[in-house]
Amino acid sequence: MTTTQQDAGTAADLGALTGLDELAGLDRGRQRCECDHGDDEAYAPCGRKAKWRVSIDCACGENHPRTVEILCSRCLNTLRRSQDRDTITARPL
Repeated sequence: MTTTQQDAGTAADLGALTGLDELAGLDRGRQRCECDHGDDEAYAPCGRKAKWRVSIDCACGENHPRTVEILCSRCLNTLRRSQDRDTITARPL
């Protein structure tokens, strides 16, 4: 067995054990925007092609954790209009 075959076997075993489809941030092809366009009763993701990984820091002073979202350019612009620019960090996917 070659090293490449061993690596492929290890990756397959790891994928079966951890459920790679459930892990956020792994490149699984075209990612879709996660911005919620639904109402109070149901989550409805935007669904456009995502281009940005966005970290949002809470500025309320109560030490809320940073949130990370995968957004399209349109939803990122909307977020920047509604939030303070210092609380948002955007990186291309």
